[in-house]
Amino acid sequence: MGRLLLSILLVGLACFGQDDARLKWFRDAKFGIFVHWGPYSVLGRHEWARHWYQIRQAEYDVYARSFNPERFNAEEWMSLFARAGAKYSVVTSKHHDGFSIYRSKVSDYDMKMTPYAGDPLKDLAKVAPKYGIRLGFYHSIMDWHHPAYRPRRSWEYKDAKSGGNNGLYVDYMKEQLRELLTGYGDVAMIWFDGEWEHTLAELKRDDEVYDYIRTLSPNTLINDRLYERKPGNKADFGTPEQYVPATGAGQGLWESCVTINQASWGYNKYETEFKTERDLIRTLVEVVSKGGNLLLNVGPKPDGTIQPEFVTRLEAMGEWLKTNGEAIYGTTASPFERLPFFGRATQKGSTLYLHVFGWPQDGQLRVPGLKNLIHSAYVLGDEKKTPLGWRRDGGDVVLSVPRTARDERATVVALRLDGAAAVERYANRPDERGLIRLGMESAEIETRFEQRAKKENALGKVFLTKWSRPDDVPSWNLETPKAGRYQVEVRYGATRGNKGKEYVVQIGKQVMKGQIVDTGNEWVFGVQKLGPVMVEAGAQTVVVKSASEQGLEGVTLESVTLVPVR
Repeated sequence: MGRLLLSILLVGLACFGQDDARLKWFRDAKFGIFVHWGPYSVLGRHEWARHWYQIRQAEYDVYARSFNPERFNAEEWMSLFARAGAKYSVVTSKHHDGFSIYRSKVSDYDMKMTPYAGDPLKDLAKVAPKYGIRLGFYHSIMDWHHPAYRPRRSWEYKDAKSGGNNGLYVDYMKEQLRELLTGYGDVAMIWFDGEWEHTLAELKRDDEVYDYIRTLSPNTLINDRLYERKPGNKADFGTPEQYVPATGAGQGLWESCVTINQASWGYNKYETEFKTERDLIRTLVEVVSKGGNLLLNVGPKPDGTIQPEFVTRLEAMGEWLKTNGEAIYGTTASPFERLPFFGRATQKGSTLYLHVFGWPQDGQLRVPGLKNLIHSAYVLGDEKKTPLGWRRDGGDVVLSVPRTARDERATVVALRLDGAAAVERYANRPDERGLIRLGMESAEIETRFEQRAKKENALGKVFLTKWSRPDDVPSWNLETPKAGRYQVEVRYGATRGNKGKEYVVQIGKQVMKGQIVDTGNEWVFGVQKLGPVMVEAGAQTVVVKSASEQGLEGVTLESVTLVPVR
């Protein structure tokens, strides 16, 4: 998997593919499992280990020859993925190291050079349909092993671009694609990676490869990384990596690929930090609420087993989906641009699903600007579908949900409506006292790269944490009926190490700087006053961000409150 700054190239996501029956399964599936597996698993230090540690080819080949997944069991993998609730899986057929995880007739750099007698991809292709899993293959465009491929690694060769013949390499790549598409059952997708070295673009052969796949297997989907990612290419779906775009990724199909651990895609025996089941369930909900799919990665061990940290989390997701799957599979994106509570929404026909992550302290769930007639309201998982209490409050609907019915990971409330949800745009506005409270529950996190910051809830609060990147920027929609002067109060917690760091609050065109003070620790919240500032009438955006390239790791932001100055 590319560690890419290159995942920022999402500008073409709105242009991918045609809306036809060929894409329907992907649109409805919502959840898949990514698998990164190969000789790099033997090293157990990340799939880019050969490049990062500048391992020469002859030395790396020792690891390749020792790759022996003697405990690999395709049934166990597919059974686990099905129990997790996944509908498809994408497995590495060849990563950047050039090693093929199958028995290729056009290469000797594959399973034939290992002690393992079988073909893992054959086994997976045979078993996957039994578990209702569609199988696809990741295939790297770049290849650190093939003698014809250029550029070579600069630390291994003085002239990385000399010699070779990328035209011959592309011919070889096409032959491997033919093997995969004709010898491994119905291939759901080819998931390319490594396009940033521009091999196909410079040869002007990207369309040729695309059309070749289409001819061999018309129903196989192709991701955006066959091409330089830009508007107008032929890809079926886009692939933001390690984050969820704040407002989705355009109108086309897209899929966020995310790791369960923090960084590595391949097996990393030194990594000890893993996302919680709550994090993963909420990530799935967030992706689906924005119209995308989640491709969640596992990196099996070199012996073919999947480590228990992955297994327990996948099974927990499956348990949640057994109760709440109807609010995920086959749904469409939220009708709301933003919500006043910490949660998301999906919809299917005339049913609106509210996924609640954190409950407002008064226990009342406000659904903004819902115009529909409500036929019924209940919590998924309640077999009796006990009706929930609700009332109209202006243009909003306010729901009451008993504490006993709440799931701290994500509670799903189903609203049966008189038709597709019709809503008005939500924005933060002054309350009856003129105050404007911008809590993290109603914020979105804008980002340019792999997102680290996230919203979290504990002790009755919703706050931003892991704010380590300056590009992770919380933002709010604000509407003020008239211009006015406001004192700005920023509520946050901060560790001693952040004392003195500067941050910026921007309201429309007005910019103020603040300086972090030590509140005791990131769980002790205090208020810092800035301003006053003149806020214009009308709609505008409010953002808070680091004033430097350091980020604000150890600062937890809870809210920004605008207090009118009389």
